[in-house]
Amino acid sequence: MGSHHHRHCSHCHTCREQGHSHMFGPISHMIPGHWQSWISAQIQTPEETERVAKGVLGFEELKKYMRQGNEFCKEVALLIHERADLETKYHKGLSIIAAKLSKVAQTSIGTLGEGWKAVAASIDTEADLHRNLATAMLEEIAKPLKHLVAGQKEARRPIEEHVEKSLKSLTEKRNDEIKAKKSAYDTAKSHEKVEEPKNIKTDKDANKTEKKQKQVLDRLRKADKAYCECCEKAEVARQEWEFTVNKANVQLQTLDEERISKMNDFLNLYNSHLSVLGPRLSQCCDTLLKSVQQVDVSGDISLVAKTKGSQTATPEQMLIDCYAEDSQFTMKKERRKMALQHYLLHIRQSIEREQKGREGVEKLVGVYKERPNFADQDAQEDTRQRLTQVIFMMNFLEANHYKIATSLASIDGGHKPAFKFSKYIEQARDKQGMLVSLLKLPPNLASAGDSGYDATSVTLSSLATVGMDDNIDDDEFDDPPSPTGMLGRCRAIFDYQAVEHGDLAIHTGDIINITEKLGNGWWQGECNGRSGVFPESYVQEL
Repeated sequence: MGSHHHRHCSHCHTCREQGHSHMFGPISHMIPGHWQSWISAQIQTPEETERVAKGVLGFEELKKYMRQGNEFCKEVALLIHERADLETKYHKGLSIIAAKLSKVAQTSIGTLGEGWKAVAASIDTEADLHRNLATAMLEEIAKPLKHLVAGQKEARRPIEEHVEKSLKSLTEKRNDEIKAKKSAYDTAKSHEKVEEPKNIKTDKDANKTEKKQKQVLDRLRKADKAYCECCEKAEVARQEWEFTVNKANVQLQTLDEERISKMNDFLNLYNSHLSVLGPRLSQCCDTLLKSVQQVDVSGDISLVAKTKGSQTATPEQMLIDCYAEDSQFTMKKERRKMALQHYLLHIRQSIEREQKGREGVEKLVGVYKERPNFADQDAQEDTRQRLTQVIFMMNFLEANHYKIATSLASIDGGHKPAFKFSKYIEQARDKQGMLVSLLKLPPNLASAGDSGYDATSVTLSSLATVGMDDNIDDDEFDDPPSPTGMLGRCRAIFDYQAVEHGDLAIHTGDIINITEKLGNGWWQGECNGRSGVFPESYVQEL
C-alpha cells in the first residue's frame, strides 16, 4: 500500500521532530511549562501496532467497529460544541453534558474511552468557564472533529464499494459455474443414453444412431470444457474477492489508526485548555491528568484486535467435480476412462500455462528486489499479490489434477499418484447429491505453494496405465490458431505505465496482439496502433 500522508501540519510527525509548538495555537503562552513538556511527550508517533482484522471474516467486524468509532467521534464533536455554547452560561446545564459524554464514552473500547469518561467527570466542576475557553474548544476541537468524521466517511466509501463489487463478481461467476456444471451433467447423461441404443434393426438405424452419438459426444466435450473454464473463472473471482477484502482491511485499519491518534490529540488538547483555568480547577486537572496519562493508543488497538478482529481464515477452494469421476453414476468403463483422460489433459495444459506465468511474475519480483526504484510501491505490491494469486491457482489446478488422476488409477487398480496436499482435500455431497470437493490448505501452506507435484509425469503415467494415450488428441482443448503475423492475443489484467522508451503502456481490459515473446518475463505486442514491450505477468493470454 502507499505511504500514509498527514493532512494537518499541527499533528504531523515532521513538525513534532522539529519541536514545533503551533499545536497550542494562540493560547500557548497561557499553558504552564510542565504541562507543555508532558503534552509534547504524549504526541510522539506511536510504534506500528497489530492490525485490527485479518482475512475475510474480520472485514465486517472491522467495518462495524469503524462506524461505531466514527459515531463516537461525531457525538464527541457535537457535545464539545454544545459545551462551548454553554461556557457563557457558566455551570447551567454542565451536569447534563457530563452525563451525555460519559454515555458516549461507553462505546469506545480501552483507555481512550476511559480518558473521555474522566473529561465528563471534570465538567461537573467547571462552573466558571469563560468566552476564551469556549472559542478555543469550538475552533480547535469541535470543528476539526467534524471534518475528521466527514473525511473518514468519504475515504471509506470507495473501499467498501470495491469490496461489494468484487463480491458481486464472485456471485456471478459462481452462478455461471453452477449452470455450467448442470449443463455438463445433463449432457453426460444424454451421452450415456445414446451410447446404449435400442431397437436397431437396419443399417440405416445404425448409421443414424452413430451420427447422433458423435453429435452428443461433441456437445459433451464442449460442455466439459465450458465447465472447467467456469470453475477456473470462479476461482479467480474468489481470489480477487479475498485479496480485495484483505487490502480493504489494511486500508480501513490505516484510517482507524488515524482516527484514534487524532482523538488522542484532541483529548490532550482539551486537557491543555482546561489547565489554564488556574488554581480553582487544579484538583480537577490533576485527577484528569492521571486518566489522560493512562491513555495507551497501542494498547487500545491491541485490545480491539483481540475482541473485534478475526484470525486469518483458511481459504476454501472449490475443486472440479466431473461426471465421470463420480462412481454413483453408471457409466461404461472405457467411456469413463476417456472422459477422465480429457479432464486430465486439459488441467495439465492449464498447469503448464500457470507455471509459465509464475516464472514471469517471480522474475519481476526479483527485479523489484534488485532495483527498488524500478516501480512505485503500489506496482510492487500488485506484483506480489499477483504472485500469490498464481500460487493459489497452481494449488487449485494441481489438486484437481491429482484428484482426476487418482480416479483414473482406481478404475483398473493402478498406482495412485502422491500429492503433498492430499490430506487437505475434503469431499461431500450437496442437496442434489452432486459431489463437492474442497481444498482447505492452511494459509502458510497455501501461500508457499510448494507441493512438488509433477503434473506432466503423473499425466504420462496415468495414460500409460490405462493404455489410452493414442486415442486422445492433446490439443483438443487448445484455443483456435491465431491470425497470420501474430503469436496470439492477450488481455491486460493490470495497468502498466511505460517506464523507458520502447515500452508499451497498457490498461486493464486492453486486448493486445502478441508479436514476440522475448523471454525473461517480457513480451512484445501491438495495441491501439502502438507497439512496444510489456511485462508478461500483467496480462492473461487468450
